[in-house]
Amino acid sequence: MNPKEMEWLKSVCSIYSAGEQIYQTLAGAIGDKPGTEAVVSPANLGDTVFIASLAKAYKAQYGINSLIMVAKERQAAAVEWMEGIDAVVGLTDEEIIALRYFFVISGKFYENGVRYGHIPCYITPEYPDVFFHVEPGFGGKSLMRVWEEDILQIPAGSPIGDIVIPPGISAPAENAQKYANAVLIAPAAFTNKGIPKSFWEKLTVRLKEKGYEVYNNSGGLYYDDIIDGTKEFLSSTTDLILNAPLFKRVISVRSGFTDLVCRTTAELTVLHLGGDIDAPLEVEYGSRFDDVRDFGRMEGIYPYVYVSEREDELIDLISNF
Repeated sequence: MNPKEMEWLKSVCSIYSAGEQIYQTLAGAIGDKPGTEAVVSPANLGDTVFIASLAKAYKAQYGINSLIMVAKERQAAAVEWMEGIDAVVGLTDEEIIALRYFFVISGKFYENGVRYGHIPCYITPEYPDVFFHVEPGFGGKSLMRVWEEDILQIPAGSPIGDIVIPPGISAPAENAQKYANAVLIAPAAFTNKGIPKSFWEKLTVRLKEKGYEVYNNSGGLYYDDIIDGTKEFLSSTTDLILNAPLFKRVISVRSGFTDLVCRTTAELTVLHLGGDIDAPLEVEYGSRFDDVRDFGRMEGIYPYVYVSEREDELIDLISNF
């Protein structure tokens, strides 16, 4: 083993040790509560929304009385109102990474009432910061089928839980009028990049020409990009759940953001990547593995494919509402 690999191994051992302590604390806490389990979501917002949306079905399948969701701190509030989620534990990014190293190296993907809520991975010294999926393709299954059958191990077609907003919680009354003639755009995504900033600039111009105010979603993350001519909508996930339905339309690149917004009643336009220049821009249901309509809502969802050579046509389509 060369010095670089040795240094990597020392680092991994240290991170693993920290993750093991977190795991043991979690397993010990639920071990004292019969009928309680925890699911750890170690990655992105969309992954956490998938787990939470299936939490009710997961509990029914395994006879679980209480389900704890463990996720990154900034994602925790996004799922605390989901049916089937009884408690949410938010961890720092560093704690989540340590816990993920523990799962991946130990292979304890479901033991002691603690389930790893993601695709099993492995790591190598050649790419020290990358988690490689053991089965990256999953035979062409949709994301929903992957989460049901391969990750949570429940039947395909399991019922999707709703967002249940507690009594007395709502968006400020004045926001209904504030956003009634406004559009919320969400150009940024952690994993789904490829739609240039210039497209969003052209779309913003078109929307403003049609008389709409344009807000730009921002979670205050490093990859957020505020488009010229828009107003920043700096929101928490709970703010987004409460306010998204008030906008005339929400337009976003396919991302965890769309997974969350589609669970509300917001009118949502979703822009997918990987379009064929000669194919229809509208997405036919069943043709995409990552169609948000798999969450169960068909009405008010408008999926399109982004094709760089057909930007003007796409803008005509998605701004016509």
